[in-house]
Parts: sequence; structure tokens; C-alpha cells
Amino acid sequence: MKIFVLISTIDRRVLRVPEMVRVQETDVHYVVVWQTTREWDDIDLSDLTARKDVTLVAQEGHGLSRSRNLAMETALGLLSEPTEDAVFVIADDDETFRSDAFGLLNSYYLQHPDVDIALMRTRSNISRHYFKKYPAKECDYRKRPRSYYPISVEMTIRSRVCHAGIRFDERFGLGSYKLCAGEEDIFLTDALDSGLRIVVTPIDLAYTRPQTTGSRHFDTKVLRSKGAVYGYTRSWAGAFLRSLREAVSLSVRHRRRFIPVFRKIWYGVKYIRNVS
Repeated sequence: MKIFVLISTIDRRVLRVPEMVRVQETDVHYVVVWQTTREWDDIDLSDLTARKDVTLVAQEGHGLSRSRNLAMETALGLLSEPTEDAVFVIADDDETFRSDAFGLLNSYYLQHPDVDIALMRTRSNISRHYFKKYPAKECDYRKRPRSYYPISVEMTIRSRVCHAGIRFDERFGLGSYKLCAGEEDIFLTDALDSGLRIVVTPIDLAYTRPQTTGSRHFDTKVLRSKGAVYGYTRSWAGAFLRSLREAVSLSVRHRRRFIPVFRKIWYGVKYIRNVS
């Protein structure tokens, strides 16, 4: 089974990529989407473009979800045939894969032909500790612990998910106009609504930076993103109650004023409802 590692990078951060792709294995291909916001005449990428197992695609502008979507489209075009079974791994440019990661991925998907998306475990590349408390045993995503939240670098995806038309919603994610997070939640929600099977499995995949966008609790875009996810995945009443509960929780735990926090979350609910 082929594995395609989909790496998103921007501007000078592309210089990190050669270290990421130093491991060359049979049936592992790297798709690198390099977003550029200006000309970079001093960057030499000849070592990357010379590699047969690396496909480098330039994309003007920014937007992490845009980058992820282009990476998926590029990987689909590299399949030997449209129905070929392959695994797409979502990756950032500061990620380091375990030495046995691709072997574990290959074995897992061969042994679980019914799984469409498997969320795997990542650790901090500084402390080597897990980011969160993961389920000890594999579980269906619908039955995941309430404390578990997905991040994109945990996501491994069968190619048939993309053939089903599932993509990252470009209104969400870093570089988007108003919503800097939540793209993983929306992607997985769309996949579930399409009848795809998602699991959280206790397989260690990679090491990456210890902070995620969603951990900046009081950033305006983060709060709006929370509300937008609630608005996308719930009814008006459900989104209101969830926004209310989140605002109360954040205000009490961090001693912040409730009304400004709630207003920002509720803005996200209204925004995503109005642009849907």
C-alpha cells in the first residue's frame, strides 16, 4: 500500500522540509505544498525537486486548509489508478516521524480494511510527552472521550475519503479570513455524515510542536472558531447552549468577563450560519 505524506509549508519555512523527508522508503511519497506570499530568489530547492519520491507544488497566497486540499488533489493525481487504495498522512513542516511510523501505518490499514480515517498519537518534539490523554484502546470516533479533541497531524486518511468528496473547509484554519481553527472538526464531521468510519487508535506516529492554535483560549479568532464549529455541527438551540457552557467554563477557569467571551463565540455561530 502506498503512503503519501502531505506536507504544508509557507515562505521560508520550506527550508525545514528537507529534514522532514530525509527518510526514503519504498511506497512512501512526499507531497509538499509550498505557499508563497512573495518572491524568494534566495531559496534553492533543487535537492527536493531532484527526488523522485517528492512532489513539490507551489501555491500563491496563504490558508492552511487551501494547502491541505491542494496536497490531497495532487496525491490523488499520483495514484496509479483512481481506485487504488492508499493512505494520506496530514503533516506540518515541523514534524518528525517515528522511524517505524510508515511500517506501522501500512500494517494497520492492511489489517483494518473497514477503517477510513485513523487518528493516531503524537508527542511534543520538546518534552516527548503526549499532548493529551489518549484513549488506551482503539475506539470509534463517535464514542471518543469528551476530553479528546483532534488535531490535523494525527489524521491519516484513506484515499477513498477524498474520492468521496471530503475536503477541508477553507473558511476554517490558519490563514483564513475569520476562523483560525476548527478545520479538523469540520472535516471529520463531514466524513461521519458521509457514512465513513473514523477511529482513534493508540499508535504513536510523530513528534511535533507542543502548542496548537486552539490552545490560545482567548484569541478572538479562536473563540470565533469554536462558535463556528458549534454552529456547523449543531442546531441553533444546540449551538447556543454549547456556546453558553463554553463561555461560562472559560470565564470561571481563567477569571475572565463572561459577556465578551460569549459574544465572540456567538459571533462564530452566526457567521458560519450566514455564510453556509
